Amino acid sequence: MMTTTRPLPDTAALSAECTLAKRPGYQDLHGECRQTRDIPLPHATRVLLQRRCGCACHPWAGASS
Repeated sequence: MMTTTRPLPDTAALSAECTLAKRPGYQDLHGECRQTRDIPLPHATRVLLQRRCGCACHPWAGASS
């Protein structure tokens, strides 16, 4: 069986808090972001339930996993 892999999109996924914090008046919500790490699906290989936030406000933004 042949499988085809597709490249991941170049855009980073943002948490709900960081998405809202991009709007005027909500900038303080960056501190409420709790997506600080990747959460894997139990008993699966390389499948994530939730990705860590890719917002530039975080120290790990742009760092390789």
